[in-house]
Amino acid sequence: MRKQMHMFAIFIVVLLVPSLIFAGASKFGIAKATSSEKLVTVPLVIENRDNLTAIDIPLSFSEGVTLKEVNFAGTRVDYFDLKIANINNDQNWVVIGLLPQMSSKAQPDLAAGDMNSKPIANLVFEVNDASVQEITIDAIVLEDPHHSLQFVYHEADGTDAQLKVEYPEFEAVTFSLSGESPSNLPDHYSLNQNYPNPFNPSTQIKYALPTAGNVTLAIYNVLGQKVTNLVDGFREAGEHIEEWDASGYGSGVYFYRLSASNFTETKRMVLVK
Repeated sequence: MRKQMHMFAIFIVVLLVPSLIFAGASKFGIAKATSSEKLVTVPLVIENRDNLTAIDIPLSFSEGVTLKEVNFAGTRVDYFDLKIANINNDQNWVVIGLLPQMSSKAQPDLAAGDMNSKPIANLVFEVNDASVQEITIDAIVLEDPHHSLQFVYHEADGTDAQLKVEYPEFEAVTFSLSGESPSNLPDHYSLNQNYPNPFNPSTQIKYALPTAGNVTLAIYNVLGQKVTNLVDGFREAGEHIEEWDASGYGSGVYFYRLSASNFTETKRMVLVK
């Protein structure tokens, strides 16, 4: 295992030296956990562009549990040549290293996917302290060798190919050890009535997402014409509030529509000036 970790660390270093580092659209997250007796399985999910060729994932986890294994069966990366999981239960961290090709047999890079695709790995925890009710997972940085949460891409430019590195954003997530959704997260999609309503000139719109993903929150006039997008992109699971400043719009009836995964809902609001 130490030899594998050393090989992966060397490979990442070799990748990074000639690479371009940039902030992009990559996402890293955790899907809904499942439980069986004393075991809790936590899926790791990502959103990536084409040609993802390496992933470095160092994570910490809270006390009261033991990370029994990192399972790659049935995941998006199950065909990868190199799938390393270096688990340290004494210090409560794990480093996951993924590379599609380490052998002479050609392997494709990881195709594009979003947060609703299959996971790239499953963390399997055993609860060994009955008093512990939840577990927190966070991204960390380790040294000697260096590991940080990063995605490496092949980028083709004409006849020239180079490597680019993204550092996806990730905030610590806390899960119930019952295997249910992360603590305090909603269990279904919902769109609240805006407040205040009627309003002048601004109002707030609250909505809830049980899982992370791409979200669109759009405003329409009575003719069905879109006047603006309040949200058009990725949002973490949880409750969100968006504010619409309608200072530049005329009085009247407007509609706002939330679209997320297979959920769509529309509500009516009134601007009075």
